[in-house]
Amino acid sequence: MAPSITDPRYAHAEGFTTVAFGRGGDFICTGGSDSLVRVFYSSKAERDQEAITLEQHSDNVLTLSVSRSKIISGDEEGTVFCFDVSTSALAESGKLSVEPSGTVLRSVLPARDISISSSERQAAIATDDENVTVVSLLDMGLLHTLTGHRGSVNSVSYSPDSAYLASTGCNGTVRVWDMREDEPSCISVMHKMAYVCEPGNSMDQSKARWSPDGRFVAVPCSDHTIKLVERGTWQASAALGGRHTKKISHVTWSPNSRYMASVGLDGQVVVWDVAARTAILSHATAGALCQIDWNPCGNMLAFTDGAGAMYIWDDVIPSDQGHAPPYERQSDVVHETVASHDDNDMDSAPIGGLFDDGDGADGGEMDSDGADDDIDDGEALDDFVVDDDGGGYAERQAPRWMASDAPAHAFQPGSTPWVSGRRYLAFNMVGSVVAVAQDSYNSIDITFHDKSLHRDVHFSDSFRFALAALTESGCLFATTTKALANDHALRSADDAESVLSFRAFASWSASADWMFKLPLKEHPRCIAASSHGAAAVTSLGMLRLFTCGGVQRHIESLPGRVVTCVARGDLLLVVLEALGSVKSNMGARRLEYEYVLMTMDGQTRVARGCCPVGPGAEIVWAGFSEEGHPATCDSKGMLRVLHRYWAASDACWVPVLDTRRLASERGNHETFWPVALSASQFIVATCKPKTRFPPFPAPILDELDVEVPLLHTDTSVGQQEAKLFAARLFGDQLSGEAERSGGDYPGGASGQSRDDLEQDKLLLRLIQLACKADKSQRAVDLAQMIKLDRSFDAAIKIAVYQKQTTLAERLMRIKDTKFGSEDDEYDNVHNSDDEQPAPAALNARRHRPPAATYGQKQNTATSKDSSDMDLSEDGADTVSTKPGGMAAAMLEDDGPELVVRPAKPPVTSKPFNPFGVAAPSTSMEIKRSDSFFKAADLHSKSPSDVSSRAASPSKRQQREDGAAIAPRKQAKMSAFQYKKKAPIADDADDEA
Repeated sequence: MAPSITDPRYAHAEGFTTVAFGRGGDFICTGGSDSLVRVFYSSKAERDQEAITLEQHSDNVLTLSVSRSKIISGDEEGTVFCFDVSTSALAESGKLSVEPSGTVLRSVLPARDISISSSERQAAIATDDENVTVVSLLDMGLLHTLTGHRGSVNSVSYSPDSAYLASTGCNGTVRVWDMREDEPSCISVMHKMAYVCEPGNSMDQSKARWSPDGRFVAVPCSDHTIKLVERGTWQASAALGGRHTKKISHVTWSPNSRYMASVGLDGQVVVWDVAARTAILSHATAGALCQIDWNPCGNMLAFTDGAGAMYIWDDVIPSDQGHAPPYERQSDVVHETVASHDDNDMDSAPIGGLFDDGDGADGGEMDSDGADDDIDDGEALDDFVVDDDGGGYAERQAPRWMASDAPAHAFQPGSTPWVSGRRYLAFNMVGSVVAVAQDSYNSIDITFHDKSLHRDVHFSDSFRFALAALTESGCLFATTTKALANDHALRSADDAESVLSFRAFASWSASADWMFKLPLKEHPRCIAASSHGAAAVTSLGMLRLFTCGGVQRHIESLPGRVVTCVARGDLLLVVLEALGSVKSNMGARRLEYEYVLMTMDGQTRVARGCCPVGPGAEIVWAGFSEEGHPATCDSKGMLRVLHRYWAASDACWVPVLDTRRLASERGNHETFWPVALSASQFIVATCKPKTRFPPFPAPILDELDVEVPLLHTDTSVGQQEAKLFAARLFGDQLSGEAERSGGDYPGGASGQSRDDLEQDKLLLRLIQLACKADKSQRAVDLAQMIKLDRSFDAAIKIAVYQKQTTLAERLMRIKDTKFGSEDDEYDNVHNSDDEQPAPAALNARRHRPPAATYGQKQNTATSKDSSDMDLSEDGADTVSTKPGGMAAAMLEDDGPELVVRPAKPPVTSKPFNPFGVAAPSTSMEIKRSDSFFKAADLHSKSPSDVSSRAASPSKRQQREDGAAIAPRKQAKMSAFQYKKKAPIADDADDEA
C-alpha cells in the first residue's frame, strides 16, 4: 500500500509535545504543555475514538516512556508518575484500562527523558541536574545516581537487554554506563558528539536512542547528521546525513533495526535505510517537529509538532517498491535479539556488508544466513516468555564463547571519574591528588595525611594530567589520550605528545624534578612510583623504568594487555589480562589475569603466574600491603595477597577478606573503595549505598578487620583460627621479605620475638579450647606450630590443668624433639673449657626413667635419647612418687590478654601423683595477676637462687635425703655439686 499521513490531530495546547507507542502497537501516548497525558487507539478503525485523558500532572509534560504494562511520564516540575496499562481489558471489552500506580520520583528540576528497562524493574530518569537517577519500579526506591556529566542531562536510553544505558548532556557529551554490576560504572565517554544546547528548552534538545537489536546507539550530531555508535567499541561506525538542514530533535528505529526515522526543527520527517546509509522517504511540514516514534509491531510512525498536533504515517515502508518490511527481523541477528530480553550482555558483531563501501571481501554477499531469510511474524518475540523470577520455565540460549579481541581496559589505582568538576588522580595512605577543572586548565591539589611529612602542594596544570602516582618522595604525573584516560575530556588530541613529569617533594638537590615527552602515537596506560624510582607502561607495550632522579635505566616490551601497575620499595607489580579471556556472542566476558612481579631496576623477575579473580569478576584495585604483600581486589569484593613470592615456585594468592560478605553481615548495602592494606586491617573509603566512588571533599576512611574466609568463622574456634592464619601469614611475609632483600626483620630480634609471642598466644587459646573439648590430636597439631619454648611450657601446663595426662606427656616429648632437653642447656652453660660431667651424674642421667616428669625446674623429663621411644598412649611409661601437690597454670580466655593463675591440685581418689613429681613450695607463689611468662621466669631460677630461699627444715631434710626428688633432677644436682667441689683435671678428661 502507498504511504499515507493523517491530518494533524491537535491533542494538546501549543508547545512541546511528546509521543510514544505502546509496546504492543495498539495505542499511542502523547503529553503536552497543557499538563495532560492522552492515550489514543492506533488502529485505523479506532483512532477517531475519544482519547483516555490522564490529569495527574500539574505542569508541562516533557517526556513519556511506555513498556508492556506501564506508562511513565515526567513534567517540568520534576514529578514523574507511573500508570499501569491493562491490555487484557482491551482484548475482552475493546477498551483500554489505564490506572495511576504511584509517584516514581519528585525532583526539584524538570524531568527531560525517561527510559524503562526491558524487565520493567528499573527506570532511568534524566533531569536538569548533572546526574542520571535510576529508580526501582518495584518499590519506587532510589537505586543509583549516575554522576559524571558536567551539565544538564537531556537524554537516556536503555539497551534492549538493559545491560547498558546511554545518556547525553547539554554540553554534547555522550556517556555509556555498564548496568550489569551492582554499582553501574561509566565505560565510555564521547565528548562533543551530540548537539550542544542550553538547558531548560525542550525544543532545543535532542535524544539518542538504541537500536532494537542492541548493536548501535543513534546520536543526533551538531553537523545535522546521525552517527551510529557501535556497541563494544563505542566508536562511530557510520553516519546518516545530507537531508536535514537544522537540528535533528529526535530519532526512532524500525522494529528490525533496518530503518530509521528522524525529525528536526526544519519540519522534515526523513526515513533512512540504515544498511544503504541513504534516505528513502521524506515528508515536510510547516513547523518544527518535536518527537517521533515507530510502532514496535507494524509499519507505522507517529510524530508531533510544536503546535500540539499529532500525525500518524501509515504504511511507511512501501513494500511494493522492493523494500523489506520494517517489522520483520533479520535472521542473522535473531539470537542476539532473543538475548536482548535476557539479563546477559551481548557485544556487537558487525553484520556482513552493513557498512562496507561497495563489495566486501566475499563479493558483497552477506553471511550464510542471507539477508532474505527473514522470519515470519509468528517467530517474532511477541510470545517470548521472560523468566523474570528465575523459575526456569523460559529457556535461555547457550552462549557461544570465542576469543576476545577487545583491548584490555587499563586503570590507575586510587583514581575516580569526574564528580562536579573534581576527581581523584591518586588516593593512598600518603595523601591524595585532586584535579579541579577550570576553563582552560586544571588545578592540582596534593594533600598529605601526615602534615609533618610535607606541606600541601597546589599548582596550575596546563598539561591536564590524567594519571598520577603518589609516594612520600614525590608524585609522578602523566598525560594520555581520550581513549586511555579515565573519564576526562582531554584538551590534547590523540596524536599529541604525551608527557611524563615527576615532582619531588624533598631532596638535598634544588632541582630534583624531571619531565619526558613520549614519541608520537605512544601514550601511557598506567604509571607507578616508589622510593626506588618510577615506571610507565605505554600503549605501544613499552615498560619504561626511571630512577628518582630521572635516569632512564631500563626499557622492555610487554604484551599490550596491561591492566595496571603499582610499586613499593624496589618491587613493581604489573597485572595483565591473560590470553584465556574470552567473550560470548551475548557479550558476557570471562576474564583471566596474569601478574609479573619484578624489581624496579628491571633486572630480576621475582615471581610471575596467574592472578585469580572470582567468576565474572574483574580486578578493580591493586597495591601493596604495609608489610610488602602484593595485593588485588576484584569487583566481587574479594581481597587477595600474593604469599611466598620470595620463593618464586611457591608463590600463591591467598584470600584474606570478603568485603561483600562483610557488608551483608552488617545488614546494609555499603560499598567499599579500596585504599590500603595492613596485616590486620583493610583501609577503605565507605561509600553511600549503590555508589562506587568516594565523595568530595576528603572521604571518611574505615578500617575493616582482615577476616580470612575460613570455614565456621561464626564459632569461637573458627574466629581464633582465622586470626592465627592471618598472623602467621603476615609474620611469614616480614621474614620472607627480610630474607629476600637481605635486611633485618622490622624491629630486629625483639620485634620478631614479639610477633612470635603473639602467634603463640593465639595457639595457646586454641589449645585450651581443644583440651576443653577433649580433642587431644588437635591440641598436638596446634602445639607443633608453637615457636617459643616457654610458650610450649604453657601448652603443657594447660594439658596438666585439664587432666590430659597422655597429652601432657606427648607434648613434653615433642618439646624435647623440637627445642632440646633442659639438661642439655644446663650442661652447655656450666660445662666449659672441655669439662665433662661427673660419672655419677652421667650414670644418673643414663638410668633416668623415660616417663613424663614435670616440676618447677624441669619442663620436660624425656631427653633426646628417649625421643625415639613409642609415643602411643599404651606405651607411655610413668613414674609414681610420693603423693604431693602439683602447680599447674590455667589460662583464662576472658579477654584479649592471657591471665595466668595457680591451680589447685586435681582432686583424685588415688593416693599418688600420676606425674610422679612433688610440687615445689615456690610453685604456689604465683599470683593470680601474674602472667605465665613471669611465673615461668620465677620457676627457671638457678639452683643457687633456689637453694638460697628459706625452706622449712622438713623440706630441706627431704632434699638431702632425696626422698621426694625425681631421679633426673637428682642427677643434675649431683653433677652440679660434684663440679663445684672437685673440678675435673685436664688430664682426667679421657677417663671421664
